[in-house]
Amino acid sequence: MRDAHGEAPELRPGRVEDHADFVRLFAELGVEDPPPPLDVWVSDLVKRAFFVDGPEGAAAYAVVDVLGETGYVVNLVVAPGQRGKGLGRKVMRELASHFRARGCREWMLYVKPDNVPARTLYSSMGMEAGRLETTWRLSWHHLEALPLAPEGLEVVPVAELDFAPLTRAFGLVPGKLARFATQATHRLRRLVDPEHPELAELGWMDVRPLARVLVPFFAATPAHASALLEAAFLELGGTEELRVVTGDSVLEPLLHEAGARVVLRTLAMRGPLPSPQ
Repeated sequence: MRDAHGEAPELRPGRVEDHADFVRLFAELGVEDPPPPLDVWVSDLVKRAFFVDGPEGAAAYAVVDVLGETGYVVNLVVAPGQRGKGLGRKVMRELASHFRARGCREWMLYVKPDNVPARTLYSSMGMEAGRLETTWRLSWHHLEALPLAPEGLEVVPVAELDFAPLTRAFGLVPGKLARFATQATHRLRRLVDPEHPELAELGWMDVRPLARVLVPFFAATPAHASALLEAAFLELGGTEELRVVTGDSVLEPLLHEAGARVVLRTLAMRGPLPSPQ
C-alpha cells in the first residue's frame, strides 16, 4: 500500500477518535470477545495503540505492551483489502523499533495455529512457536467432573513478593505479573496452602472481570484447578459461565469429558528482537 507520493504510510500513535476504526478491525480477529468499549479505549488501550492510515480509514492497527524486557504484541490486524501487500511486515518492523527503544530484548504474541500467513511472517522475523493454549467456556456444573479441591487451600491476591517465585514456578515472561498488577482490569490470584505458604507452584490465575475470563490460568493438578475455578465463580458473583485459557494437557481432557466448549486455540510465538535495518 502506498500513499499519493508512492511512500508506504507510517505507523502513528493511536488517537481517541480511532475507536471506531479499532472496533471495525477488531472484528477481524474472529474471537467471541466484544471489542473493548470507548471508556477502556480512552483510559488504557489508546496509549498502547498504533495505526496505519489508508484511503478508507485505518488500514492496520496494533496494540502493544511492555513486560519487562519483552515486547508484547497484544493485537495486530491488517484490513482485509490491504493484506498481501507487505503491510503486516512493515508494522512488525516498526513495532520492533518501538520495543528496542524501550529496552526490550525479545518480543512475543499469540496467533491462531491455522493462520499460516501470519505464522510465516512471525517466523521470518525470528519468532518460534511455543505453548499451545485453549480457551474453554465452562459453567458450574462442569466443575463436578474435576477432582475435589484439597482441603484447607486458600485463594488470595498476588502480592509483589509473589512475582518472582510465581514467574519461576510457571515459566512466565519476566515482568508480566508486575505489569498486569498495575491494570484495574486484572485481578491476580494465587493458590496458597496455609501450612506451607512458601509453595508457589500450586497455581495462580489472572481474573479479568469485564470479560469473564481467566487468562493466564495455571494449576499444579486438576484438583488445584478446581479450587481456583470455584474461587473465580464466587468472585465474579452470579456469572453462569466463564472462560478459562490453559495449555494444561492433564486438565484439558477432563474439561472436554465434562462437556466444556472449546472457544479458541492460540499459539504463543516468541523470539529475540531483530536487529535494526
